[in-house]
Amino acid sequence: MSRENMTFFAATSAGVILLFTIGLSRHDWLVEDGPVESLGAAGFAAASLLALSTAFRKSVLLTGTERRLLVGTGGLSLIVFLSEISFGARIFGIQMPPMRGGGEFDGGHDIVIVLVRHVKDAGSTGVLLAVAGAGLLLSTAVALLYLFRKRALAIVSHVLSRAFEFRLVVAVGILASAVILDLTTSHKAAVLEEVLEFSASIVLILAVSALLRPNAGARIANPTRSSGSY
Repeated sequence: MSRENMTFFAATSAGVILLFTIGLSRHDWLVEDGPVESLGAAGFAAASLLALSTAFRKSVLLTGTERRLLVGTGGLSLIVFLSEISFGARIFGIQMPPMRGGGEFDGGHDIVIVLVRHVKDAGSTGVLLAVAGAGLLLSTAVALLYLFRKRALAIVSHVLSRAFEFRLVVAVGILASAVILDLTTSHKAAVLEEVLEFSASIVLILAVSALLRPNAGARIANPTRSSGSY
């Protein structure tokens, strides 16, 4: 791992811990549609616009992989933004469909909640099938990693050495952790979930920004030169 990525990971972890500590004493910041959630939604919207605009800017020279990752980042950020604002339900007064077991289906994370509830409703059979399915997926993943271990190691090495890809992986990991925490009913878990979602929005913005640096993968094209000169 590069020194820059190590520093970034340490700073991100410290930031999450600091915000979580503050959030435990400032409950009004972390309520539904509160300041932190609103800032997080704005961050995801900004990340989406920045990623998509960068992906389609002719003045920025990118590889095909970088463009695809940027489009994917823009799409992911847009989905999370819409999820954070409940797809506009609260803004426009729209009644979202109710979920089985309580609540409304007003966010992407609700897909996971619905699946978990279906597993619980199915009793021991559902749990057994879920464990078997997870075990099958894990076994398949391990087998594929073993078969293509050289390629996998090369990808890991590439990600750890690059700012854009590394920060993107960190953001996805943070979002995945937030979804898992959303399945619990603990107050501290709810606080940490909001902090993680806000942190993920900032990390996504920083990820795209890293790609725009002259010494990163992207290069700003000289307007006086044609693209054919590269």
